This record gives sequence, C-alpha cells and structure tokens, in this order.
Amino acid sequence: MKRNKNEPQRRDTWVGAIQYRAAEEGQEESRQVTLSLSSEEPVERCFGTEILCHDADAVDLSRLEEMGVVLFNHNPNVPIGRVVSVELDEQEHKVRAVVEFDTDDESERIFQKVKNGTLKGVSVGYAVDVWEDVEGGAVSENGRFEGPCSVAMRWTPYELSIVSVPADMTVGVGRSMDVVIREKEKEDMKDNEKKPVDTAGGLDEAKVAARAVEAERKRVAEINDMCRQFGMDANAYIENGMSVEEARKGILGELAKERQAIDTAVSVVVDEGDKMRAAATDGLALRAGIKVEHPAEGAREFQGKTLLRLASEIVERETGKNVRGMTDEMIFRAALTGSGAFPEILSNVANKSIAQAYQEAPTTYQLWTASGSNADFKEATRYRLSEAGTLEKINENGEFKHDTVGESSVKTSVATYGKTFSITRQALINDDLGILSRIPAIHGAAVRRMVNTMVYKKLTDNPTIEGAPLFDKAHNNLQDGATLDVAGLGKLKAAMARQTNLLGQEKLNIQPAFLIVPPELEVQAAQLIHSTVDPSKNNATVNPFANKLSVISDPELTNTKEFYLAAASGYAPTIEVTTLNGNTTPTLESAVQFDTLGIKWRIYFDVGVNLIDYRGIQKATMK
Repeated sequence: MKRNKNEPQRRDTWVGAIQYRAAEEGQEESRQVTLSLSSEEPVERCFGTEILCHDADAVDLSRLEEMGVVLFNHNPNVPIGRVVSVELDEQEHKVRAVVEFDTDDESERIFQKVKNGTLKGVSVGYAVDVWEDVEGGAVSENGRFEGPCSVAMRWTPYELSIVSVPADMTVGVGRSMDVVIREKEKEDMKDNEKKPVDTAGGLDEAKVAARAVEAERKRVAEINDMCRQFGMDANAYIENGMSVEEARKGILGELAKERQAIDTAVSVVVDEGDKMRAAATDGLALRAGIKVEHPAEGAREFQGKTLLRLASEIVERETGKNVRGMTDEMIFRAALTGSGAFPEILSNVANKSIAQAYQEAPTTYQLWTASGSNADFKEATRYRLSEAGTLEKINENGEFKHDTVGESSVKTSVATYGKTFSITRQALINDDLGILSRIPAIHGAAVRRMVNTMVYKKLTDNPTIEGAPLFDKAHNNLQDGATLDVAGLGKLKAAMARQTNLLGQEKLNIQPAFLIVPPELEVQAAQLIHSTVDPSKNNATVNPFANKLSVISDPELTNTKEFYLAAASGYAPTIEVTTLNGNTTPTLESAVQFDTLGIKWRIYFDVGVNLIDYRGIQKATMK
C-alpha cells in the first residue's frame, strides 16, 4: 500500500547497532567534569538527516546510570573514567552528565588535555529502538521536526567518549567553534565545484568556517558508518585526516587481508632417511617371515638384502665413506655405534615380531575377562553402588522414609614384569634373520602366556572378596555335585540369575555367556553346547543351551572335576586385566652392547590381574 507522503513513517532499528554522536560544554570540579553529551542537532548520515528526540519518553538513561563508563575515542580498551550522574534537560533538549576521570597515566593524560582545552569534543555511543521517518514537507508526530529526516523516537545511550573530532558540534566540554579547517574547506569546495564567497575582495570567514564544519562533520559521519558496517575502528582514519575515498580504500584493503583464503591443508613431509628406514624395516620383516599388512614403499627392494649389505649401505650413506676396504666386523661395528639407522631398523623388526607373536599366542583369558587401566603403580579403587530401596506405600498423613544407598569397593594394582635378551655380532655376521624374528617372538608370546597363567591362577586360588572366598556358598556361586549336562548347566544358570545387588534386594538376572572347562572336558562341553537336542536323552528333547554359550578350554585348568559358567565381561565382569595407562602390549627397548658388539633388548609389561566381583561367575564341582 502506498503511504501518504505527509504521513509520518516508522521503522525499528537493527539490534545492538551502535552509532556515535558528539557533545560539548562542561566545567571542572576536582576530577569531575559536567558536560552535555547529546542534543537534537541534525546530523547527516548515509541514510539522510538524523535527529535524536529528547522528549521525556524518548531517551532511556538506565544504562548510563547503572554502568556508565567514559572512554577515549570510543575505544573500549581505553576507559578513562565513570559517569557519576546523568539527566535529561527537557527545556534545552540535551542530555547532561557529570563524569569523574580516573587517576591512571592514560586517564590523567586525557584529563589534562580536557582541562587545558585541547580536547573539547564529547561523543555518545547509542542504539536506536524506534525510528520515525519524516518525508519532505511533513512533520513528526510530536510536531517538532520537519522532514525530510529520520527521528530516533526510542533510543538508549550506552557510553560516552572524549573525542578528538565530534559529529555534533553543539555539545561537548566548554566548546565553541572557533577553529577553521581551511584545508578541508578547500578540498570540499574542489570536490563540489564550489567557490568561496568574496566579500569586500576576500573570503567571508564566517561562511568558510561554517562550510568547513559541515564538511568535517560529513567526513566523520561517513567514515564512521563505513567502519561500523564492517566492525572496524574508525579513529585511525578520522584522526589521520583521510578523505572519505581514502578511508574507503583503506577499509577495503583491510577486508581483503582479513578475508584472504588461507590454505589449511597440512603437508607432512617425510625425509629420505625416514623412507629408507621404513622400507628397510618392512623388507627385513618380510624376509624374516613376519607378517606385514601394508609394506612401505621400497620394502621389496630390501627384502633380498643381507644384513651385511644393509649395514654397508647405511654406513656409506651416513658417513660418506667407502666400505670396500672394511672387514665384515668393522662394517657392523660402524653400523651399530653412534646414533645410526641400523640399530633402529633391527629394533623395529624385533618390535613387529613381538607384537605379532603376542597377538597370536594361543591364550583364552582375553575372551572372558575385563580390561582396565590404572594411571600409576599405586592401588586404585573400583567402586560399586548398591540398588535403591523399594518404594513404600505412604498412608494418609504418613511420613516418607529415608533410603540409603550402599557401596562396595575393590583394589586394583599394576606391577612391572620384564626380561632381557640379546643378538650377538656372530648372528649378525651369519645373517641369521631367524634369530632376529624368533627370539623377540618367543618373548612376546611368553608375556601373553604369563598373563593367561595369572588369570587362571586367580580363578583357582579362590581369593577372598566381600568377606568370603570367591567361590563360596555365601556367594551362591559354588554348586557341589553339578554335572556337565543340561540339568547341571540349568542349576548354575538359575543360581547366576538369582544373584542380588549389594543390599540383597535387587535380583540381577545375570545370564551366562561362556562355559569354561579344562581340556579333558572340552569335547563333552562342545557336544553339549552345539547339539540341538539334549545329549543325555534318548528322545528328541530340545537342548535349551544349543549354541547359547561359547566353550573355552584352557590347559591352565588342571582339575577335571571342575567347570565354570561366566557372564560377558561387559555386563558382569569377574576378573580384570589391568594395564598402565591403557598400554595393552609389552614394551621393547634396545641398547648396543660395547663389550659384545651386539644388541641387547629388554622387554617389559606393566600389568595386574585383579578380582573385582563374584556375581558374574559360577563354579561346579562334579562327583
């Protein structure tokens, strides 16, 4: 719908838009100064003439009253004082304030310039909530402003600043306009193709001054508007006397720098030495029969090289010397001493051998035990909370009874286990890669078997937990006379389901996942679990355990009259294999032996086997 041009128009401003406005006049009392910070003086903006209405209901002074701060040139990092009081002068249509300067060096510097009259401008930072646009020939709703203009009918001052160049020349600290900016006047006249008024053969000084003031005000307003749009500080452009066009070029230049595309791709450069070590490691590993999933580039070239040839190439690469006149022992001595690549390559191959052997060792503990981690070698505590009590019926006028939640805890710890082994210079000279792969491999497998032994020893030693042995009638997890058949498994399964929480009120309904037996019972257990019918029946009676459990057989279990049912470790763990900081594989470290001209390694593992609960396991003792 087209509006009547004489009808006032309104619009809401953007939220948080801060504009700057200048002031004048004031007096000093102690470190306090009285000043006016805003008026109804029209100011030219990029959108036209702006007027701040100073009616009683137009200005919200609460922000300045509550937390008013005095800045220098609107720089939030340069607070120089505080607003002591602020009031609206409705007769003169101005906002006046009493401010007090701080005593730090920067504030004192500005205060002295104000006292001396060097700085007289005051500017206010404000946000407009409601505008009234008044078209040409129309008047504002309050009848006081003629268009064309935009009147701020609801606005809030946020801060005030002592400034070098104000936009509103009618307010400030005791200011009267008696300075003529002749250069700006000349520039303005040139830009607008204006000529100065010649009065009595010379310039009319009053008109020149007025034009200079108007030109400066427009320059400041336009630069402020441009900088505000892009969140930039306008002070540098204003104080350096830049024209609007110069400021525009500077702003565009800054934007170009800020928004220049940055290449965020990370380039990882691998030097030739690293490539050679990776290729030599994988090549030797393949030659030694160690599985390498993804050999490094060039590994195949090293696969056919002897240890002597590899050592020779490394010595020549690192020292620049020709090895043709050196004996085999001299070559190995040169390759092993210092901080060369040869010992590192051999250690890398040994590490691969250990890791592979550790993972492939035929152990079973990892199938049903839990994994844990301690941060150090001190005992750590694992806590369990009990169930909550059952809610009780509350009669009329009855009282609620307080519930108590119990807790239980167990201790876990980690210790270090280790050994050393060596590869001699004779083995290197003989190109015995079997020793390089076999010796580390058997130590890696030995570590895994050690943990396996520790786990099953913990199971068979029957240690105490929560005041009774792990397997005990008090824990309802020891079933004497149970048989390895459907009926026997049913008895153990029912007892596991009836296990209760700490207070004995909550039935946990734990379900078994593993049937653990000694090797002598493995075949019988497998037939029982993988049969669809009950093996003990002559008819086709359904086997409820068919393929429901995983059979685990381990030679560490030596009693052929005992077997176990265990729950999944993620639901009801019994034994936890605890490592240091989550490091689940052994560590290998090497050192070149000066006396034997070989390499000595030490392998160690920080691990502990800890009993943490009894509810997830059942033990049967057969007759």
